[in-house]
Amino acid sequence: MRLPLLLIFILIFSICNAAGKVIKSPRPGFYISVEDFTDRSNHEFIVDSKDSVNIIFEQFFSSELALGKVDRPITIFNGKRNFYIARVTISEKPNGELSFRHLKYPNVYEKRAKLTPAVF
Repeated sequence: MRLPLLLIFILIFSICNAAGKVIKSPRPGFYISVEDFTDRSNHEFIVDSKDSVNIIFEQFFSSELALGKVDRPITIFNGKRNFYIARVTISEKPNGELSFRHLKYPNVYEKRAKLTPAVF
């Protein structure tokens, strides 16, 4: 008699406990790091959309240049600021903080040993 009640209690407890945990799937985003050498400050941002990236870029650089498509990590250094941007995978920790993982990019350069010499 007690065994079925115990099993029902464990089943209800596991269902209620699982409903309280919300697991968000990883999503694409951008990681931005800005080192400002004029006031010696560091800024780090994790954003979801390209519009947010453009707003942050315009905040630190007053120019007519626009940040184009980000395929690989980009570093811009103009003597006053070091601006780094990379595409990442954003995930949310159980306590609500955002974390990220860098994407793995294929190697652009071939190994020199794999290249065949040119014959003229």
